[in-house]
Amino acid sequence: MTMLPYLLSIFSGLLLAASFPDADWNLLAWAGLVPFFIAIEGRGWRETFRIGYLGGVAFYWALFYWLNNVTVAGFLVLTCYLALYFPLFGILMNYARRRVPAPWWLVAPLVWTALEYMRTYAFTGLPWGVLGVTQHRAVRLIQFASVTGVYGVSFLVVLVNAALYDCAVRRGARRFAGPVAALLAASLALVHGGWWMGGGAVLGETVRVAIVQGNVPQEEKFGEGFAREIIERFHRLTRGVKGAEPDLVVWPETSVPGYYWYDPLLRRTTAALQSEMRTPLLLGSVHVSDLDDPRYTNCAFLVGADGEPLGRYDKIHLVLFGEIIPCKRIFPFLKRLVPYEEDFTPGEEFTVFPLAEGDFSALICFEDILPDLARNFVKRGARFLVNITNDAWFGRTSQPYQQAAHAVFRCVENCVGMVRATNTGLSCFIDPFGRVYRVLRDPSGEELFVEGTAVEEVPLTETSTFYTRRGNVFAAVCAALSAALLLLGPARRGRGGNGFPRDDTARVL
Repeated sequence: MTMLPYLLSIFSGLLLAASFPDADWNLLAWAGLVPFFIAIEGRGWRETFRIGYLGGVAFYWALFYWLNNVTVAGFLVLTCYLALYFPLFGILMNYARRRVPAPWWLVAPLVWTALEYMRTYAFTGLPWGVLGVTQHRAVRLIQFASVTGVYGVSFLVVLVNAALYDCAVRRGARRFAGPVAALLAASLALVHGGWWMGGGAVLGETVRVAIVQGNVPQEEKFGEGFAREIIERFHRLTRGVKGAEPDLVVWPETSVPGYYWYDPLLRRTTAALQSEMRTPLLLGSVHVSDLDDPRYTNCAFLVGADGEPLGRYDKIHLVLFGEIIPCKRIFPFLKRLVPYEEDFTPGEEFTVFPLAEGDFSALICFEDILPDLARNFVKRGARFLVNITNDAWFGRTSQPYQQAAHAVFRCVENCVGMVRATNTGLSCFIDPFGRVYRVLRDPSGEELFVEGTAVEEVPLTETSTFYTRRGNVFAAVCAALSAALLLLGPARRGRGGNGFPRDDTARVL
């Protein structure tokens, strides 16, 4: 058994991982799958599975390494599960070569997009590492996500990969069909981006928002004896932005210790701060809905300028192996995989908070990586989004940068601005075109594990995107076409084992 195909697959996984933050070598994504295509070419499904699985493990191991800081077991489980998508993609590609009467360079992005779409919902959903996210800095290129969602960018990236591979292994004039199609698609994306940013999307007035980054160590966050210090820190930082006259002040996820709703001291001190600031405050806190039969929810509370609560959002999408464990009753040992003693309960309401300058919604923790969730908030009237999160769990890793890159696409998809207030960084402001125009830094330029504040104007959009109105139509069409081609495509007669004519194929390995 030659090891070269396995090494090529691993290499492919590492190339794709390096295209994500914080390495951010995004150009690697446009050719990162080519070694994988070479590795599986002409292989049987069993060997393809082994080759592909190693590539998947390499990719997700490199992408999710920071999860070890929270749960080693959860990291291993997630890596082993998500890695299955690589061999599944490889097996379907080899099948398509033999049986699907459509250009292989077109089938590949269709199937990849369908699998990413499936991963978004399978087992509660975890669309972290969607390939399109690698292009979060190519602002003009990615504007067509306002139509297709991030999945359209993934489609384009895989299309280029498949076209490059097809051009390399084919002979004759047909070898250029894929590259021409890819070039045309990329050109159309750039033209659309230029038009959209040049006036196609209409922005309205702005709202002034202040973010507070407390930099509270994770071991102190819920520790006894630190509550008073934490509250005083947030109050001190908040008073520092009073002169900027913000329309809204935002604290991070679980910014206050204890349970805000049931803690008279927290309620009184917050009300006293509000009477001084005269500015609405969004804060994060764990909430207990029933003290006799406790159900815990991860919440965002909006406190009015008079100190009275104006609304509450209960986090809808919980973190798998972080806030909830599936099948925990069947497999009790899985309890050891979560950092909390009790599971959290998901919320059910798509809360839109009232603000005189423009209504908004909150996304808690990793909810900013979920396309449908952000879309539902905007569809219900949110004119900008706020993400509150606590990344202290993960230390100085790439996790904060990866999460912020995903957030960029929620802005582009819905043409809305986003404010990100985190406990330890990366706190930032993102405009409706996905441009990160302000990052909270200390005087030395440090972004992570510093305390501070930042105040910026957040644009309010006047434009409703196709994606906001119709959702993941593009991804659903890709899934439907993939299923139709793979299930109904007749066998190609007179073809070699790799699906190309025998006289038109160059064996790679």
